[in-house]
Amino acid sequence: MPKRTLRIVKRVRNVPVLGVCESCHAQFSGNPNMGNAQSAIQEQFNTHKCKPESATQPAPTTAKATTPDR
Repeated sequence: MPKRTLRIVKRVRNVPVLGVCESCHAQFSGNPNMGNAQSAIQEQFNTHKCKPESATQPAPTTAKATTPDR
């Protein structure tokens, strides 16, 4: 499993409001109006336990190539 890394994916008025764990894709949110959104997101990330990637992601689907009728 890759090393856990927090990535901020959404900001409101340059304040982080949504973060994602790059290892297990868990999401963490903060309220930009409270003034501590970044620390709230970081705390949620620090306390979470990564789940195996196979358990959190749906099975990949494959698209069939279609050929035009001639």
